[in-house]
Amino acid sequence: MNRISLIKGHLEMCVLSILSKKKSYGYEIMKELEQHNLKLKGVGSIYPILTKLKDQEWVDTYREMTDSGKVRVYYEINDQGELYLQKKIDEWLQLQSDIKSLLNSGLKGEDFE
Repeated sequence: MNRISLIKGHLEMCVLSILSKKKSYGYEIMKELEQHNLKLKGVGSIYPILTKLKDQEWVDTYREMTDSGKVRVYYEINDQGELYLQKKIDEWLQLQSDIKSLLNSGLKGEDFE
């Protein structure tokens, strides 16, 4: 199965999309991305993006004790995050449309040089 490395700018949109469906924690978010063939560089690579989303006030966090006695940080999208997510989705759909238009125009790579 082919795995795609995520471009950092699109990772925010993907993570917020996951959080728009349910609250979650870092490792669970990473596993959800992998289920859709979107692979991160490593387990730790999800946390800087989650920190950024929190710093931008697009997600809220809270701590919860697990059955094993560990504290887990959960992330939940908020109203500002929902607005930002919709903006990023709109931008993504426009980009897809623009690329599709370009590819369907019949131009080849050497025509761009």
